[in-house]
Amino acid sequence: MLFSYKNAVNVLPGFWWCLSGLNVLAIFMLSAMFDDIQQKQGLSDIFLIAIAIGAVLGLVHGLYIIFRAKFTSLFSIVVPMYMLLTLEIIIFGSSTGLAMLKAGRIDLRWFSFNTNVVCLLLALFIGMFLEAKRLGLFNREDRWRGEIEKHLDYSKRTVMPASTTNPSKMSYKDAIWIGAIGAVNIPLFFQIYGGGRDNAIFLVAPLAILASSYMNFKTFGPGLTRIFLLRKIEKEQGYRFQNADYAKIQELRRGFILSRWLMKDYRPPIGSTALAKSVTQTVKKRKHRHQG
Repeated sequence: MLFSYKNAVNVLPGFWWCLSGLNVLAIFMLSAMFDDIQQKQGLSDIFLIAIAIGAVLGLVHGLYIIFRAKFTSLFSIVVPMYMLLTLEIIIFGSSTGLAMLKAGRIDLRWFSFNTNVVCLLLALFIGMFLEAKRLGLFNREDRWRGEIEKHLDYSKRTVMPASTTNPSKMSYKDAIWIGAIGAVNIPLFFQIYGGGRDNAIFLVAPLAILASSYMNFKTFGPGLTRIFLLRKIEKEQGYRFQNADYAKIQELRRGFILSRWLMKDYRPPIGSTALAKSVTQTVKKRKHRHQG
């Protein structure tokens, strides 16, 4: 999934607090999984320090993305992997473990966490496999190359962001795969907790797994397949393709508050430059009239 200008307009300004918040939440949820160990060995201060460090690192990472990232194919691999680790594996996985703790089944805490990891990775790999199959990767005709090259400009060494975000439409077979993956955890929860009005709490974790599995299956999986195929072409050519929207994203960045200090090639925004030239020309005309 190459980062497009449309995505930049919608989400780029919030990357700094989003990544910082994700780090804090991930470390907090993971520390809650070790609550019994914290109480015995007094590790609370260590986790507080880890949360503070995670917040700072998320802030720095977010600012780098806002002002410095080039949004190449490598970026489109790193960011989904980061989201998979923090949001899906740690946060959602820890939520299933905490549900086990609340149900009084501490022995199933890590089993449920690991089950979540397996489900998410399974959805990701199946999504990658089916997208590769749709693109004809396993055929000898190399049809996948034509699909990717439709959006490449070899003369300018650029790639349109849409080239990696165009998976096929969902079919009934896809729905069966998603349902099967998400349903793996549901019997586990009903086995340990079977009655009472609080049952809704224990449906949250399976539903979160189902939602993230869907995201892996339909977005991250197909997108990563296309990115890896793009990387294959880049290795053959000996260079990386530049994001075709990069110039527009740079212009968007110049309008941010800290761009003057954090951008490498900061220049005043085009609108500001045009306005300054217009004002200068108006002043010169007025002076000329007064002199005349």
